[in-house]
Amino acid sequence: MDKIITMGFWLLTILSPVNGVMITMVFLILVDFITGSYAAYKNKIPISSERIGNTISKFFIYNLVILASFLLEEFIVNEVPFLKIIAGFIAITEIKSILENFNKIYGLDLFRALISLLKSGDLSDTILAISKEGKNK
Repeated sequence: MDKIITMGFWLLTILSPVNGVMITMVFLILVDFITGSYAAYKNKIPISSERIGNTISKFFIYNLVILASFLLEEFIVNEVPFLKIIAGFIAITEIKSILENFNKIYGLDLFRALISLLKSGDLSDTILAISKEGKNK
């Protein structure tokens, strides 16, 4: 029993630098699941066990990929920030999914508004464009 506890503490010590990234990904996956479930409920789409299984597998796969990129960066190739690159792509994917769910719930395409804001740089034009698009739909 002491060996198991010692190994557990050793493992947590090695993984402590990546805990924040993994917790952030779990949070994004949970928010995506909650907004997706609410969007399905609001649009009267049945929630299936297959979709819940996809969320569970996404939880494990994303964290394994993040862990692998951390170990690769930490112990093999220090020069390339694999963890930040891969975690960034995963976070962008989850945020895009959350914004799509928001669009399904409220009818506002926040992703398009965000892209428009980044291109134009003017918040007032973006808000005006969103409100005009919402009235035209």
